[in-house]
Amino acid sequence: ESCSPSHAQCAPAHRQTQTAGRRKADAMRVSAGTEHGAGYATEGGRHRRMREDWSRLNPTLPPETPGRAKRHLAGGRGSRYLRLLSKPLYLLGVFSGLGGSCLCQLLFFGSLVGPALPSADDPSTAHQIVPHRPPHVPPGGYHAVVVPAGGQAVDGPPAHVAARLEEAIRLYERSPVPKPFVITTAWGTPHKPCPHDAGGFERHEAADNALYLTRRGVPPDAILEESASLETVGNALFTRLLHTDPRGLRTLAVVNNRFHMPRTRAVFGHVFRVPPTSESEPEAAYELEYYEVEDHLPADVLQARLRKEAKSTPVFAEGGSWRAQTRTLRELAGWLWRENTAYATKRLLEERLPPDPEVLKSY
Repeated sequence: ESCSPSHAQCAPAHRQTQTAGRRKADAMRVSAGTEHGAGYATEGGRHRRMREDWSRLNPTLPPETPGRAKRHLAGGRGSRYLRLLSKPLYLLGVFSGLGGSCLCQLLFFGSLVGPALPSADDPSTAHQIVPHRPPHVPPGGYHAVVVPAGGQAVDGPPAHVAARLEEAIRLYERSPVPKPFVITTAWGTPHKPCPHDAGGFERHEAADNALYLTRRGVPPDAILEESASLETVGNALFTRLLHTDPRGLRTLAVVNNRFHMPRTRAVFGHVFRVPPTSESEPEAAYELEYYEVEDHLPADVLQARLRKEAKSTPVFAEGGSWRAQTRTLRELAGWLWRENTAYATKRLLEERLPPDPEVLKSY
């Protein structure tokens, strides 16, 4: 009993005694921990004592902070990482490395995808237009050739409309690459019903004229149909809203017969000039050229049609009441649906008047 723990013969007995003592102390701590709930019982008294010891060494840290996080906050291995991250040169090196890695990946991806992208000079992509960005127009070319509506016949476009389409084909064929679109217009006319196909469906004038163009060699993907309008103002307005504004088509060729050209110039020139919503906005940056073709109407029909044009054209001329009411696209749309009897709902409350029989032959 009086021997020292360091004595060689007694050392094993002392180690056993110490081990038994520690186990007994741990059992007492576990037993005491159950008074505070299952959480402490499963943790054991040793972990609780470690947290209490850290709380005494670091009174600014909350007692419930886990041991590993507390050691980092108290100046252990984690604090060295924090000090390292706070150095500007280390951060600069990290971000430079990340940026260089991203740049290398982008360059590698571009080398794979770039050759597969279509070229702007590829004729097969001539009509893939980026919205709101006018495509390149080579000298002598146009973004689009517009054919205002002129009437329908049971067997296709009448002679005066076919003359417009032939001129549009000529302009398309002589234009360099990228080729222009050809825009056909109109649902029909309020002066007479549309013809019907073999299935009993209406044939819209824009579709009839588009079919004529395809049969004469114009590719279908080069044709844009505007099949909502019923007269000249609608031809111009819906062409701008549906096709030229969204696609960025700014250089246009407009084809019409001689008898219809004065009103076409007055209407198209105004519709393609007004700003969208306010007079303080700049005018639309359109360039229009007009191509006039022969009338191709019988003499008596032509005279009747010229009388009608002489009566209606001054309404749309510079300084007229129509331009005063339609100084922006917003006002123009309001006028169309409020005052134009081809579209305004008030037309349904009025009796439809029969047109002049001779004028009707020009539609």
